[in-house]
Amino acid sequence: MVTWAVLLLTSSVAATAVFEHNKIVGGEETTVEQYPSIVQVEFLLPIGWYQSCAGTIITSSVVVSAAHCFDDAAVDTRRIRAGSSFRNSGGTIVGLLSFQNHPEHGILADNDADISLLYLAQELVFSASVQPAPIPPQDAQLPDGSAVTHAGWGRTTPGGELSPVVREVTIYTVNNAECADRYVSGITENMICAGILDVGGKDACQGDSGGPLYHDGGLVGVVSWGNSCADPRYPGVSTRVSAFTTWILDNIDNPV
Repeated sequence: MVTWAVLLLTSSVAATAVFEHNKIVGGEETTVEQYPSIVQVEFLLPIGWYQSCAGTIITSSVVVSAAHCFDDAAVDTRRIRAGSSFRNSGGTIVGLLSFQNHPEHGILADNDADISLLYLAQELVFSASVQPAPIPPQDAQLPDGSAVTHAGWGRTTPGGELSPVVREVTIYTVNNAECADRYVSGITENMICAGILDVGGKDACQGDSGGPLYHDGGLVGVVSWGNSCADPRYPGVSTRVSAFTTWILDNIDNPV
């Protein structure tokens, strides 16, 4: 399985997947004004700061991302960039006060509960390019076949280049049991599968981890993992936000 975080190890090597997690494949360029809740999550590496994951603003001081982007990380090695369409440039850079991975991350399955709350060191100023996204009620379910949209700066092809500009792609939710049958193991009720079954060609990919899966402007998923990217047989997998709404609300004002 692949998680979609990307890490550039040195200036002389190409970006490689840290896990088999999800950039946008089969989509098109857009602007942050179309998705003002998306932010870049940058990692501090030997070569400097580098966008490797993404996240979604839910309040002026809290961002939702993927837990696997923060496993064993020091808080001063992560920051966010809000309000920019362009990877690694522009917008507003904000450091983290702290972050909190879900306590059950990886317990039920390797990628289960792949969600984290990022507490910002300073509040964001909302504008046309910086806005919070609403989250669904606890345990809300999307019907199978619902149109959902990924946005991000990840790879445009499996193993390809990261996008310099934010991109978007619309795909469709897949029945959870069907998704579980295809993957054989690893799918839980805390996940949303989405893609174009038996066609492929559209998906999130490496570098999109932690980024949003939107439905009607709300945050319904957090990009987590999959088998390659845009594979006809295997849809991409996101954390289902509604499985963790109560946890989010209980902890949104409680930095650890």
